[in-house]
Amino acid sequence: MSAPDTAAPPRPAGTGPATPAPPAGTDFRASLRVAHLVHRGTVRTTGIVLLLAAAVVFGLYLWQRLAPDRERCRGFYGRMLSADEVEALNACTGASFGYAEATTWYGLLSADPAFWLFVPVLFAAALAAGPLVARELESGTFRLAWTQAETPRRWLTGRLALFAAVAVAAGVVLVGLFRFARATSEQWPSAWPNLGTFHALGPVLVAYLLLALAVGALTGLLLRRVLPAMAVATLATGGLLALLHQLRPGLWPTESAAWRFGAWPLPGHASVVDQGMLTSAGERVPTPESLCTREWDKRYECLRENGYVGQWVEYHPASHVWPLQLVETALVLGVTAVIALLALRALRRLAP
Repeated sequence: MSAPDTAAPPRPAGTGPATPAPPAGTDFRASLRVAHLVHRGTVRTTGIVLLLAAAVVFGLYLWQRLAPDRERCRGFYGRMLSADEVEALNACTGASFGYAEATTWYGLLSADPAFWLFVPVLFAAALAAGPLVARELESGTFRLAWTQAETPRRWLTGRLALFAAVAVAAGVVLVGLFRFARATSEQWPSAWPNLGTFHALGPVLVAYLLLALAVGALTGLLLRRVLPAMAVATLATGGLLALLHQLRPGLWPTESAAWRFGAWPLPGHASVVDQGMLTSAGERVPTPESLCTREWDKRYECLRENGYVGQWVEYHPASHVWPLQLVETALVLGVTAVIALLALRALRRLAP
């Protein structure tokens, strides 16, 4: 008796080879897992850097609080000193690892905070442009992923989603560290409108990190070379930071004040947007650049002789910090969404 025929029935003509079923786990979560496996070193390094940043902030804080000469030296600041007190202050400032040195180092975290903005944001742009996107395109390893039942769109969105989560977590940590350092520093902190200070006070820093990722991804897809993509992404992100910094004063209605010469009714920590002079007829005009500048102590008298009676100013008070934060965050996220869509279009041209 012959063996049973186990051959598959013939396939209808014109149907071509059978398409293999996609392996299990090819959903978006699988793309996230693959992205994490490929870039887990970068994720871990980012976590280590954040831990080191926290260690530096809290270490300097403890140094400031526990310095042995703290009680003796901190009373010299903020008042006029006698000759003996000046000599004692010089001894405090010259002491190694003392209160004065600790306060100086800790004060740098809040007095000159531009690095809270530029370092993480520009690093995120370079990371997304180079190691995250352009490296795989330059080396050709993306083809392996695209032949393993992972679509190009899922390949890109999986990587961006992973690092977007990392960026959000990093931004929250950095904002918390900056606000803690600013609140506990015993030096005069940087004013809130300053570059870096405003960004590190709230959610706008997180939005800029996401913007940097989108810019980096678009640049990596367009250039497909690691070093050029990193350089261009860094420059483009820096340009967007400068542009949006210039747009900020117009994101929320300003307040107005006018006064006669000799007064200054503005509250502390106000951000001046525009200012000028008041004429005797009540007209607001720009401040004359070269008028009455030779004798500063007689400037008001000179200005009155030329028909000016006071000053006016348009400004943002400190109460506008959060409205400006929220509006700028929404604006930056909108720009991020547009750039992300452009990145998907660039990917479609790469892999139609």
